[in-house]
Amino acid sequence: MTSLYNGDSDYLSSSIPANTTQDGTMVSSSELALTSIYPPTDFTGFEALKDAVTAKAASLGRGGHHQYQYISLKNVRRRDFDLIEANRQELGSVVRLTYFPDIETLIVKVPSREHEIAHTNIGQYITRKVDRMNIPFVEFLALGATKHTGPTSSSKECDSSWTNTVLRPRGWPYMVIEAGVSESMPRLRADAAWWFVNSNGAVKVVLLIRVDAQRKMLTIEKYDRTRGPATRSNPQGPWRPRKLTTVTINQQVNPATIQVDGRNATPRPLTLEFELVFGRPPNPPLERDITFTNTELLEWSRLVFL
Repeated sequence: MTSLYNGDSDYLSSSIPANTTQDGTMVSSSELALTSIYPPTDFTGFEALKDAVTAKAASLGRGGHHQYQYISLKNVRRRDFDLIEANRQELGSVVRLTYFPDIETLIVKVPSREHEIAHTNIGQYITRKVDRMNIPFVEFLALGATKHTGPTSSSKECDSSWTNTVLRPRGWPYMVIEAGVSESMPRLRADAAWWFVNSNGAVKVVLLIRVDAQRKMLTIEKYDRTRGPATRSNPQGPWRPRKLTTVTINQQVNPATIQVDGRNATPRPLTLEFELVFGRPPNPPLERDITFTNTELLEWSRLVFL
């Protein structure tokens, strides 16, 4: 079996058949949950999960940034998941939940301080830029970690997301941000796959943010979606993520540095295309692609490590 993410490939590929059919139209839940890489442990009850979440949150709070921030559980029945959702405020930490009912697997992400600062503040930068275009709130509505459910009843909460309610009053966001600590990149890439695959391409752009607090480094991976190989049931091919840009920021050196795809950064190292974010073409002169300068990304990265 090939891995979900191939660093030499333009998109996340799958060799596993679909969730509900054998035609290859979707990536399997097992692959999206990375069960072969991170085998889940048995779910033994709410109290045991509460203890695990509390311990992981405490470790992250003490600076255990190189530990794995996810808890992966198997044999989580639907009623178990419903109970966890209904009582999540008792878990001892804010969490993000991803549930795969067809394989009874639950993935719990426990955020760190740096993780939360990273995604919320880059979201604020984006919002300020949108405000300067005089775009109304209804066209850039923040959804936060709103739960979304895919065609196989798999459900997921991201870190940040936005939609254009004029074009899409309900349903999937246009843009999603997922963040994680340094050991979480395989999970983050699987998250990108989940959004594109389960939304059937309705999600247009995903930003992944990896925070390495020990080395004071941030990595942003930007993805849009592309079509995978055609199948008999889907001649156009299923949607797959495609990595467009990798931005690496190093705050440990003086002066701090930015690289884009392994090379020195251009004056505007990160661009979010208007049509991907809003689902429509821009109306010039005010409306344009959202761009970040080196100075802005360096300022944002400093905030993460305060």
